[in-house]
Amino acid sequence: MPFPEQSQTLTEALLRRAETTPGKVFIRSGRGHFSYQQTWEQAARLASFLAAQELTADARICLLLPRAPELIFSFLAARLAGCLPAPVNYLDHPERVRQAVLAVAPAVIIVDENAVSGKVTDSLRDCGAAVISLSAEPGDSSFLRWADCLSCAPLAEPKPQQFDSLAYLNFTSGSTGQAKAALCTEANLYWNTRAAAEAFQLTAEDVHLCMFAAFAHPHELFCRALYTGGSLALLPEISPKAVIRVIREQNVTCMMGLAALYKMMAGHCGSTALPSLRIAESGGMFTPPALHRSFLAAFQTPLLAVWGSTETTGIALANTLSCRRADGSLGRVCPHYQARVADELGRDVPLGETGELLLAGPGVVSGYWGGVPLSAEDGWCRSGDLVRQDAEGFFHFVERKSGLIKVAGLKVYPLQVEQALLEHPGIREAAVVGMEEKRHGCVPKAFVVPQPGVLLEEEELTRHCKGRLAAYMVPKAFRLLEALPTTGSGKIDKKALLSAA
Repeated sequence: MPFPEQSQTLTEALLRRAETTPGKVFIRSGRGHFSYQQTWEQAARLASFLAAQELTADARICLLLPRAPELIFSFLAARLAGCLPAPVNYLDHPERVRQAVLAVAPAVIIVDENAVSGKVTDSLRDCGAAVISLSAEPGDSSFLRWADCLSCAPLAEPKPQQFDSLAYLNFTSGSTGQAKAALCTEANLYWNTRAAAEAFQLTAEDVHLCMFAAFAHPHELFCRALYTGGSLALLPEISPKAVIRVIREQNVTCMMGLAALYKMMAGHCGSTALPSLRIAESGGMFTPPALHRSFLAAFQTPLLAVWGSTETTGIALANTLSCRRADGSLGRVCPHYQARVADELGRDVPLGETGELLLAGPGVVSGYWGGVPLSAEDGWCRSGDLVRQDAEGFFHFVERKSGLIKVAGLKVYPLQVEQALLEHPGIREAAVVGMEEKRHGCVPKAFVVPQPGVLLEEEELTRHCKGRLAAYMVPKAFRLLEALPTTGSGKIDKKALLSAA
């Protein structure tokens, strides 16, 4: 079943699937399998409860939920009731979670108490919102019980949604500062999903597995399957063996994950055949050439590096099966997006030179909640990523603009230093940040995770880097760690490293 050529809102897409393929399994999970009809009924019952609360137009519904069917039911129910879902990083520090919740002033909060800390649960009691708990015990008067809220009759008439109306608040990761909630519209969702469907030739036969956090682009858990008429598999546990098992049991054809996950899969499960898997998207972080080689050798399926952001509603650059590179590139621009590389003044840089990635298209959001404007240049969204474009149209990541280190005026790109460090056989992971220094202003500092059982000496690491990098790029200090800190979405938390530098 092809992607709908005419624009559709989430509500329209759900209604269409419930009418045309009601019995087809839409959601597959450890908590049960749900058809399109059952998904519609669950969402419509919760929407009926929300409608009975007489909420104002675009009332916010905060979601503190893991990758589970209830997340999708809640998201769709909010849209059926004319409300705005606002998924929040419930794994963050409790105070930051509370601040994020208060920032959007929700009318209703839906939480899985088994997934959040007790401090987060306690903070929800005085947020001024009705709280629905998936795990509240009978007789607990603090929160509303999920089962009770779903006892309502299905909503008879979903509130009509305009194609250009807000669909949800999509929080940024906050990796370089305070998280902001992007204003994501129904049009943004449709065009981003259509771009992915066209780039990867998605069909109703596909089964999707997305390993990104439930609060990081949660629409990517279900939008691709919903709009194409496919199915999705939800997996709360992220481990190589669990992922392999679900791919084999559910005949997963398309998956999206971080490079770190693919590295573990290739390293621990490389002898397992995955005949159903045809699309393996690697996003969220740099995918090194060595990983491309090892994954292809292990599973006979190529890794497809992609790039996207909260501001672009998902992927905007991608390697595809018909046009791909395994050299670490981010791919070429996806359908319905435009991309260019510009200098500080917004002027295009010559081909092959480094500049900031700028994007445009109907998938790009207009701004952030609270009136915060988008960082833009004459209608082009500034990504904050430094890249270069080659003659064949492939974009190559150089560094986050905020991560650039200037040593006595000379530019040092941490990724280049990290890749040099990873050539050392005794290093499993590496991250580089800038450290203040009187003489040079700023110098590189490396955080290194050794391979199991390997002892590393600073002098040895310095010699290793001097053989591969210019003198000013060599880290002036090294710190050994058992593991690199990560954000809730699984990316390396360089903000935490900076505080330790």
